Amino acid sequence: MTTPAVDLAFFRGLLGLDEDAPPYDVVTAAGRVSQALRVLVMTVAARDGVVGTGSSDELRRRAWRLAFYARVQRTAEPLGARPMKGFTLAARYPEDLPRPMNDLDLVVPDPEALWRVVGALAAEYGPSEMDVTMFGARGRHFLVTLAWPGPDPLLDYESRVEILTCALTGDQGAVPLRPRLPEDPLAAGLLAVAEERFQRPFNGKDVVDVMMSLAPGRDVDLPRLARYAEEFRLAPELLELLGLWAGTDPERARALGAPPAGLEAAAQSELERRAQWLREDTGPAGPEDPRTLFYGMRLTPLTCGGRSDRAQDTAELRAFPGGTLLLTPVADFLLVTGELVDPERYDAALAALADLRPERSDR
Repeated sequence: MTTPAVDLAFFRGLLGLDEDAPPYDVVTAAGRVSQALRVLVMTVAARDGVVGTGSSDELRRRAWRLAFYARVQRTAEPLGARPMKGFTLAARYPEDLPRPMNDLDLVVPDPEALWRVVGALAAEYGPSEMDVTMFGARGRHFLVTLAWPGPDPLLDYESRVEILTCALTGDQGAVPLRPRLPEDPLAAGLLAVAEERFQRPFNGKDVVDVMMSLAPGRDVDLPRLARYAEEFRLAPELLELLGLWAGTDPERARALGAPPAGLEAAAQSELERRAQWLREDTGPAGPEDPRTLFYGMRLTPLTCGGRSDRAQDTAELRAFPGGTLLLTPVADFLLVTGELVDPERYDAALAALADLRPERSDR
């Protein structure tokens, strides 16, 4: 038994196009869904000899991006970072079909590891931008995004690395933060794909992720995957994802017994739990609730060579009369809960920062 060939004909069917739709139409239709799916279709076409000068250069730049992400991951892993899905799922793709990655997601066990990784990546690779989100006021969980300009600033979006202390962030409602992924790499990768459903509809790239992960010859235990999905509150999303995959690979789905026993019941139970939660929810219970998001308004330039005023792998929260500062190894931030900030509060933050770190304040 083999999986269906992932070729232009496969994507024509997946995208609902005519059997004789030209490659341009397939690439264009994929691009309407997502840039990652578009690149996957272009890679398939190029592998089969359908390629031009412009597409060759775009695929070359995409290869550069993947190589950059691989270097970043090699730097981060010894410091405690673990890939969310990216290269974990990419390892299941054939060599002539590299898995496209818009960004690189890394999870770390705690804030201390987070700032070690952020400091090391900033020192090694010099990002142009840094964004910070803190979940709740206690500073237990963060999302830090480092960004670099794309290889072609007119055609490519930025390269991004997201480092999280919480692997699965849920829907900011009934599905809570879940700090850890399963140790099983297959379950971790597919549940990370399932989690994407809270952000967007599934698409063809997700289907191919499942195809490659569950292909013949893989060590697959779908009942165990279903139990993980129930534990991590992702049974409805996994059921939907497996259903889309089964529609493209029915023979393999039947052989594996998809959907696995108990997944449909677990999905229904989870949906009922969410509905009950929504009926009873009264919103975030104050600033310490993880659903209360604090965003970092950067007050200082990025310092990518390390900090002289404290250890490179530490960060701290400092309260001042108008709010809270987040002092990190790379830059310092005012934590805010919305886009608009009172000018007086901003000025007070700069004054407080100047008192704490006069050598870092440029105001």
